[in-house]
Amino acid sequence: MLSRIARRCWMAAAISAGFLIAATGAKAEWPEKPIRFIVNAGAGGAADSTARILADALSKRLGQPIVIDNKPGASGVIGLDTVAKSPLDGYTIGNSNLATYTVTAAKSLPYKPEKDFTPIAKQWTQPNLLGVNPAVPVRTVAELVSYTKARPGEVFYGSTGSGTALHVLGVLFANLSGAELTHVPYKSAPAAELDLAAGQIQMLFSNFTSMEPQVRAGRIRALAITGPSRSPLLPDVPTIREAGFPALEMETWGGVVGPANMPPAIVERLHREINAVLADPEIIRKHERVGAKVAPVSIAEFRKMLAGDSTRWGEVVKRNNITLD
Repeated sequence: MLSRIARRCWMAAAISAGFLIAATGAKAEWPEKPIRFIVNAGAGGAADSTARILADALSKRLGQPIVIDNKPGASGVIGLDTVAKSPLDGYTIGNSNLATYTVTAAKSLPYKPEKDFTPIAKQWTQPNLLGVNPAVPVRTVAELVSYTKARPGEVFYGSTGSGTALHVLGVLFANLSGAELTHVPYKSAPAAELDLAAGQIQMLFSNFTSMEPQVRAGRIRALAITGPSRSPLLPDVPTIREAGFPALEMETWGGVVGPANMPPAIVERLHREINAVLADPEIIRKHERVGAKVAPVSIAEFRKMLAGDSTRWGEVVKRNNITLD
């Protein structure tokens, strides 16, 4: 039989082991509750459509709902500022795109993209379209240049907000063509397209996702696509390079970020699961249906791309003195 002292030692060890097992089991693996996905744009555009494609598939892999929270406004700054100021526990993530870096170059903001966000994954790329109201009597970019130069200040062009990538394209078009245009900022691409179709503005660079259906319906006439090749969805629309303006070639992109200093294990898990989602043939097709192309890369490659875009488009913004209204 065990001595009294031996029995006490054995019981103490058993109790300690029990507490250790309980404590280990009590530590739930992330995620254990819904994840908030902040989209810094309104419903209907490329950012919103692609975020919803990703959120639906990613929630199934993670076993938790991913709730889309649209926070448009201030050229995307409101939504991104919310992400930057969120807890670091992995339960708030957000979208980022090219506008994140053009807007930052246009004005000092409450966050610095290179310091206040954790890059998680690059999701997609897509070109933009240059469209005009069908009542504008032009069918090529060259004709649009002649039309605008003959009406200095009378041609209104829209964008998704001052300092955004689509505003930058409009400013560059004016610089390169010598036209004098009047800028009208909107809170979202669909809102700008509605006014373009109604004739309130005459021209617009907009993301392919939202403008393409309007072009197919005849409400907007597309003159060029800003990507390096024509789109199979609109094969008759020439590239902006074919139209004689290679400097306007731009593919916008979308990715996922979180607040700075997120736990590395959560970042790696999200990155791995997002890239797995983007490898699914059905997800690839869903992106293609809205004019986007999945573009998964490593986190290191994503960081390098962000730095390159910041330099390229930041210089354009500063050279043209583009500011936020």
